[in-house]
Parts: sequence; structure tokens; C-alpha cells
Amino acid sequence: MNPPTTRSIPRSQTNIFSDKNFYIINFVTLMGILGGTIYNPVLPTIQNAFNISADQASWISTLFQLPSAIVTPIIGILADIVGRKVILIPSLLLFAAGGAFSGLTSIFTNHLGWRLLQGVGAASLEPLQVTLIGDLYRGRTLGMAMAFNASLIGISGAIFPLIGGVLGGLNWRYTFLAALLAVPLAFFSIVMLKLPRQHRTEKFKLKPYLKSTWKSINTRPVIGLLFAVMSLFLLQTLCLTYIPFFAAQKFQTSDAQNGLILASMSISLAVVASQLGRLLQNISEIKLIKLSFLVFACALLILPFISNVWLLFIPMLLLGVAQGLSLPTSQSLLAGLANSESRGGFTAINLTLVSWGQTLGPFLGSLAFKYWGIQSVFYTSAVFSLISFAVFNYFLTTKVFSFTAKTIHIAAPPHLSAPPPHLSAPEEELATASPTILQHPTPQLIHMQTNKTIELPEEFDVITIGKNNGKIPVDIDTSDFPNSHVVSRMHAQIRFDGSDYYIQDLRSSNGVFINKYPTLPGVWYKLKPGLCFSLGRKEMVTFMFDIA
Repeated sequence: MNPPTTRSIPRSQTNIFSDKNFYIINFVTLMGILGGTIYNPVLPTIQNAFNISADQASWISTLFQLPSAIVTPIIGILADIVGRKVILIPSLLLFAAGGAFSGLTSIFTNHLGWRLLQGVGAASLEPLQVTLIGDLYRGRTLGMAMAFNASLIGISGAIFPLIGGVLGGLNWRYTFLAALLAVPLAFFSIVMLKLPRQHRTEKFKLKPYLKSTWKSINTRPVIGLLFAVMSLFLLQTLCLTYIPFFAAQKFQTSDAQNGLILASMSISLAVVASQLGRLLQNISEIKLIKLSFLVFACALLILPFISNVWLLFIPMLLLGVAQGLSLPTSQSLLAGLANSESRGGFTAINLTLVSWGQTLGPFLGSLAFKYWGIQSVFYTSAVFSLISFAVFNYFLTTKVFSFTAKTIHIAAPPHLSAPPPHLSAPEEELATASPTILQHPTPQLIHMQTNKTIELPEEFDVITIGKNNGKIPVDIDTSDFPNSHVVSRMHAQIRFDGSDYYIQDLRSSNGVFINKYPTLPGVWYKLKPGLCFSLGRKEMVTFMFDIA
């Protein structure tokens, strides 16, 4: 939760591609990805250059990711306090210096030290690029900017390993010297990046920030989802780090071939992610994440048995499928959860766990490699994937409590049956006049497909939405609405705590979607006037919550 600020409203560009700010932000995104991917294909060459073991070489990845795991939670706070550019410019220069010197040194310990410094510079780039897009754009333009940025991340994940393989064929040092591109980017950011001015009206308070953040994650489904996200990025980074070592040892692949192998995984990811809309018509987001862990385990178990370098593309494509199924769906679920007052803290926790996954992947792989060899890295990763599946399944198998709505009626004011005696006519009129009754706001659901309004009680505990089945009564029966076949018998509940209204999915077959974002079963989402939620997919049964 960022400290309250009063800021001038940015002029949102109608065409984002004519806005110089947009190009700078996307180059910032590319810098962060470049630092973590371009060198992966040349790791075996770096191992030989420094005459070190593969588990030692994995520290090149671990130390780069470590600063992100530590400083990500405070980047948003610092950026609000001292300003976005004050954080961005030094970060880009640190990134460039760390990358350049790590490419020039001939001593491995010095190389690791410079990689750590480069990681410090890179740690703020991802949180800042998300923040900057939110600062500069609004409405549909914001959605377009975020979509393009996400596409750029996917494309660069495929292109950078290919570039790294080509550069490594010339000299492995070039993959780190590429970080010097951040220097002109820092210059252009100083000269051309125009941000809205911010004026702090209130000091940041740590205790309410931590309390609100803890409240937003302290439920079993949310903890399970965050664990799954960390596990997925752990497996992804581990594959990017150790598959080049495996290919080089077993098939004597070149740096360019390693780049092609890693790129195939990213291409598979992009293809599967582009078809998620079709898959989600029949399979829920949670089931797709569970399936991805099983696909991860299968691919990792197959890898050590591959006997031909071209057959290596089979597990690589499966690894891409696993990531394509899970990464977009998990982030979609998290986006829905983040639509609350605790968005800042929640996003910081999400990014922190992503960073921890990226840090722990190479580190845990190095332990397995050191004691049991390269093949054990993939066997233990497969076991970890299955354990992650079991943990995620446990946390997401939430017992949702079902309540019957309890309406509390407000007693009507008493009537006066006859005027008191001995009053004059004007006095009698005043005496018999009805007292003014203060009207309470009435919560209501507007069915968007038929424009029918369902008024909710002014006071209630919980109201259940679904279809009557003769056994369990529901308070709002959708049987007579169009497309009610997508609604479960016990689909959702609305709760009123005396001041705010909330909705949760009761583990329905087709789910509950808030503003098109899927929700986690068993988690209460705050309802605000004007917010739309759908029972099932494709917005076939949609209600808008309002207070009249």
C-alpha cells in the first residue's frame, strides 16, 4: 500500500506508440530481462574459461537474482518517497557498471562480485516499469500498454538466448558487456522521460502498511497460490541454468545451439499462452496450474534419458507448455486479488517470491549437482514439482463454509392512532404529521443481461447465490435467468460486515469472475459500487453491484 499522494493527472496518450515515455519504459523492461537471460547459453563456456565446476558457475545466476529477493519489497516505497527517476537512473548505471566489469574481469570471485552489483541495479527495474506504466496511462490505454509490455517480455525471452548464443560464439564476455546499453538508456531517461509530479500529503506509516499487506495474504488459497508462483519461477530458472550444462556435457553443443535449445522453450511457452483462452473454456485456472506441475515433472524426468541432441527439443517443448499453462493463469489470479486497498503490498510480496524462486532455483540445483551429478538436478527438480503439486492442491482444497442469510429487520416507527385532545387545528395537523424516516442505502444487484434489479436486505450476514435443488435453499435463485446452466447450485456468497460488502466463490464448477479476473475459491473479494462479477465464464450471467 503506497503512501497517499496527490499528483497531477498525467495526460494519457491516445496512441502509446507516439509517446517517447512508452519506448523508454519498454527498454527498461528489456534491460532487466537481458541481465538474467542472455548469458545462459554460454554458461558452459564460462565454466571452462574460469576453470570452475558447474555448481560454482551457477552462482552467476544466483547472485544476480539475490538482490531482487531482498530489496523488491521496499522499492515501491522508496520510489514514492524520493521519486521514480531518482531510483531509476542510478539503477541503470549500476546495472551497466556491474555487467561491464563482470565481463572484463579474469578472476571468478571478482566476476561474482560484479554480478551481485549488477543484480542490485536490476532489482528495481521490474517494479519500476510496472509503476511507471501505471503513472502515465489510464483506462484502455493502460491496458494496451500493459499488454504490449507483457508481449515484449515473452518475445525477448525467446530472442535473448539466441543473441547470447551468437555473442558467445565470438566471445563469452560480450554477453555481459551488452549491459552497457543501459548507459544511453539512463541518459535518455534523464532528458526525455517526463513523469507526473508527485506531492506527498502524508508520511508513510509502516505498521498499517504491514498490517494491510498481511491481511491480504493471510488465507490458505492465497498462500497456496503464492507458493505455486515461487515454485514455478524456481523451476523455470533452474532449467535455464542447468540445461546448457547438460547439453554441453552430453552432446558437446555450441553456445549457439544452447541458445536455440533455450529459445525453443520460450517459443513453446508463447504458443501455449496464446491459446489459453480456448483451454480456459473447459478447464479452470487452478486445474491448469496443477496440470503444469505434472507436465514439469514429466519433462524433467525425460531429460536425463535423451540420447540425441535433436530429441532434447521434446522435453524443452514440454517445459514451455508447462510454463505457458501456469505463468499467465497464476498472474491472472493474482491480478484479481490485487484489486484492493493493499495492492502495493500484495504486488511487492508477489514480486519478492518470484525473485526468491529465481534465486533458489540455481542454488538448490548446485547442491544436487555437487553431490550427485547433473542428472540428479533434473530428478530432484521433478520430485520438487510433484511436491509443489501436492502442496498447491492442499492449500487450494479449501473447505468453504456455507451460511444461510440472516436478515435483520428494522422495526417500523410507531404510529399515532389519534391526535391528543384539546389541540387547535394547526396543532392537530402537526401532531398527526408522520415523522421523517432516514432512508438507508440499499445494496442491489443488477442483472446485466436482462437489466433486472435484485434488492438485497439493508442488514444481513451472508446471502447465497445459486440454484434451488430442493435440498439446500439459496437466497438468490438464478434458475429463471438466461444461461443459468453455467451456475452451480451453491455458486457464491455475498457477506456484509456492517460497513463493506464482499463476495466469494463456493468452489463452483465454472468460477466467479470480477471485472473479468478469475477469483480464488474461499477468498472474500471486496465489492464496490459499479463493480461487475460473472457467475461462470464468457460473462453469460453477469451482475453489477450498486448501492442506491
